[in-house]
Amino acid sequence: MNKLPLAGLLGLAALGAKAQGVPLKTFSFAEPIVVTATRELAPLTPTLRDTIVITREELEDSGALSLPEVLQRLGNVELRSNGGAGQPVGIFVRGASPTQTLVLIDGLRAGSATAGTTALEHIPLELVERIEIVKGPMSSLYGSDAMGGVIQVFTRGRDVPHLFGSAAYGSNNDRRLSAGVSTIDGNASASLSFGARKVDPPSATNALAGFFFSSDRDPYENAFVNARAAYKLFTGETVALDAFATRSTTHYDGGSGNQDDRNNETVEGVKLSSSNNFTGAWSSKLAIGTARDKLVYHGSFEGFFETRQDQASWIHEVKTQAGSVVAGYEEVHQQVKPATTTDESGAEFTEYTRDKRRTRSIFASYNEGWQNNRLEANVRRDDIQELGGHNTGSVSYGYTWSPMLRFSLTGGRGFRAPTFNDLYAPAIFGGNPALKPERSKSKEITLAGQLKPLDWRLTAFDTRYDDLILYDADVNQVVNVASARVRGVEAAIELAWLGLTWRGNATFQRPRDEVTGKRLPSRAEQFGSLDVSRDFAGAWNAGIHVTASGARYDSDDEDAATRLAGYAVVDARVRYRWQPHVTVELSATNLADHRYQGALGYDAPRRGVMLNVRFDAF
Repeated sequence: MNKLPLAGLLGLAALGAKAQGVPLKTFSFAEPIVVTATRELAPLTPTLRDTIVITREELEDSGALSLPEVLQRLGNVELRSNGGAGQPVGIFVRGASPTQTLVLIDGLRAGSATAGTTALEHIPLELVERIEIVKGPMSSLYGSDAMGGVIQVFTRGRDVPHLFGSAAYGSNNDRRLSAGVSTIDGNASASLSFGARKVDPPSATNALAGFFFSSDRDPYENAFVNARAAYKLFTGETVALDAFATRSTTHYDGGSGNQDDRNNETVEGVKLSSSNNFTGAWSSKLAIGTARDKLVYHGSFEGFFETRQDQASWIHEVKTQAGSVVAGYEEVHQQVKPATTTDESGAEFTEYTRDKRRTRSIFASYNEGWQNNRLEANVRRDDIQELGGHNTGSVSYGYTWSPMLRFSLTGGRGFRAPTFNDLYAPAIFGGNPALKPERSKSKEITLAGQLKPLDWRLTAFDTRYDDLILYDADVNQVVNVASARVRGVEAAIELAWLGLTWRGNATFQRPRDEVTGKRLPSRAEQFGSLDVSRDFAGAWNAGIHVTASGARYDSDDEDAATRLAGYAVVDARVRYRWQPHVTVELSATNLADHRYQGALGYDAPRRGVMLNVRFDAF
């Protein structure tokens, strides 16, 4: 068995990193009260930040088949996908790259510290209870990687008794099963859910992939489980244990002709927390946890990457007549286990010059409203081993004239620490221990309102990125050389008209490399979606969804050979509530069987249908 040299593994990891209708009531005058946007332990006040909340009910109503699809349709983000089910997917929030948006699962950083991304393609929708998306600068609350925003996934589980199950079958022999239960007994509660999927899609690549193209099919398998147990002590303290795990096997074209390569990826985490209300105005939460991402390659190349992140936080919230104050301490210990190689003497050695890093952080936030005004402010300091201290902050101010018109302003600074690949790969493979973190300055203004039957929101944003980390082929090294700027406007509406519910969003942006003037790779200048649905007499509901995007370039120099044409894809769904607790749904994706590419050489999924039967009780 041949070992994969680090150059090949880094190339695969980089490829994964590069790859890797919201119900608009969240845009209404009553702004969402969420956990992610403010980090309040008992959120009672709304937030000024541009936040989208996607509930379990909305996930099921959307007809979407994967988590990245949900984020694109309901979160108005861009995707770069390397093919169909299980293939690497990258998300772009307001032009920020996949490594510049932080993804959390139940509050844990669960991504790869080598690639710098989280494997969203392996988080099945059946595992998800709720999603919160906060756009804009969030480093002042979450530190590194949150320049473009934060996406937090909350796994299944409810604080009321609940029993559910689902079974689905669709195109390409796509089979899915899931089940779960939540129960309460006095001061104790527990939840458990699990499921699996197997699908046999066609090849993810096309002839433009060149050396990597193979016409064989690329099957995908996934299994998941998550559990939660909580107990409220007589002192009022609540102790909770949360755990999740997902394991996938993805077949892919590894550049070896007709040989069928595959990888196994495991994403898992466990967290123990203790929540206290010391007084009616003072609450606290202490949490410790660990998360692991392990990716193992089989076939033409052999090797693995593994990241373990041990995490702890202690957050206090004090509510006073002058506002809500949150202060906290966090610590993250990252450890990677990269592929090993064998020297001439037969001894194995690790390819990275360092395999551990520690980050210690303190932060504070303030949230207050008076009359028609609201103010939010955050400050944070991160001390990263061998990279020093980094200060960030943000402030938002909002004013409400009436339910028909509200405006807010936000400004903030962010940063992103270099990955282990960037810093600690041997010099021959481009590693540069002298790299500085990427930095950003962001500002945005939002107008929103509610004039029945119309809810609307309009946001203009402007973000400048400095010291971007790129590979310089002339010196064979990763360096801080580039600056970029992304300016744009986002719009979202919800309208009841002609007996239909209309939900739409659109983004118009200008993502540019400030040095070359070229468009940033994988970003379109316009994209959006429109969802139209209707409830019919009885238990029927039907809807149609259109997702559209302008042209993109899969290169950083607008090479015409890498231009990806724009596309528009039409999906549809129909749902029937057969019994009070049983729902049958038929969904169809890419109805016109439109052929387009998610990345150069990688075909997006063609037309597909799926029949889904769900059971929900209690």
